[in-house]
Amino acid sequence: MKKTLLLISFFIFSITETFACSCIGTNESLSKKVKKAFNQSDLIINGKVVEILVVNKAKMKSSADPIIYKFEITKVIKGIIKKKIVDIASETMEMSCGYNFELGKSYLVYARKSTHFSKMTNNEFDFVTSLCDRNKKADKVDKIEYQELKSLNVKNEK
Repeated sequence: MKKTLLLISFFIFSITETFACSCIGTNESLSKKVKKAFNQSDLIINGKVVEILVVNKAKMKSSADPIIYKFEITKVIKGIIKKKIVDIASETMEMSCGYNFELGKSYLVYARKSTHFSKMTNNEFDFVTSLCDRNKKADKVDKIEYQELKSLNVKNEK
């Protein structure tokens, strides 16, 4: 019986398509990784998560549905934003490359402008981020990364 059950389980899982987030890691130096992330981002901030909004309230949900994280900005590293609170969207679950920020925690966040969630958020564009971006809890960011960002921002302003 156990062999039959095992065989059936193997068969079911072998024919089922699975999709998961896959971030391609490289052996580049920290400096190159930070530069690449800086260039791909429209907004880089240090901020604290002050609210989490689930956008899809329907019964049918997807791991790719957006969650909006409201960040109280403590420092803008790149970008122009005049508000003290900024909304940054990400997919609901890591399996869809969503980054799960924790309420009350501070982060270094790399985001870009996108219309990806516009139909659900009713915004012209949103700032979005993902598991594959360089987001980290602020207390886990290497000081060298902040130095690199400061250097890149000075070059960017010239």
